Amino acid sequence: MLDEWLRHFLFVSMRWLHIVCTTLVVGGTLFFEFVVPIAVEDLKTEQQLTVIGKARWVFKRVVWPSAFLLLISGAASIFRQWDAYAHQPYDTALWAAIVHSVLGIVALGIALMLTVPGRPPDRPIGWMRINLTILLISILCASVARYVRMGNPLPAKSDQYDDTGSVRNAILGPQAPRE
Repeated sequence: MLDEWLRHFLFVSMRWLHIVCTTLVVGGTLFFEFVVPIAVEDLKTEQQLTVIGKARWVFKRVVWPSAFLLLISGAASIFRQWDAYAHQPYDTALWAAIVHSVLGIVALGIALMLTVPGRPPDRPIGWMRINLTILLISILCASVARYVRMGNPLPAKSDQYDDTGSVRNAILGPQAPRE
C-alpha cells in the first residue's frame, strides 16, 4: 500500500516537475526573444550589452537546473509509459514520444549553448527563434503522445474519410446513416 502510494507520488511529482521546468525554459526563451530586444533598443550599444549580459546570466541560472531536471523527469516518464508505448494501438505514441525527446534534447542543447560562459553566439535572437520553434514542436509531440496514450488512438486512414472524401470519424466520430 505505501509502496504503491510512493510510486504514484513519485510519478505525479516527476510530471509536475517536467511541466514546471518546461514552462521556465519556454518562458525564458520567450522573454529573451520578445522582451529583451524591445527593452534595450533605445539604449546605447554598451548598455544593451550590459543588460543582455545580465539577462543571460539569470537565464543561465534557470536553464541549467531546468535542463537537468527535465532529463530526469523525462526519463522517469518514458520508464513509466514504456509498456503503453510498446503495444498496439499506442505504438503511435512511441514515435511522438521519441520525436518529443529528441527535439527537447536539441532545444536544451541550444539553450545551454546560449548560456555558456564567454562570448554569446553571433545571432542569439535568431538562435532563440529557432529554439522556440523546436520547443513548440516538441510540446506538440508530447501532446500527441499523451492523447494517444490516454486511449484516443489516431484513426486509421480508412476510418478518417467517407466516400465523399470529407473528414468523418477523425473529428465527429461515427455518424448515423443518412436517410
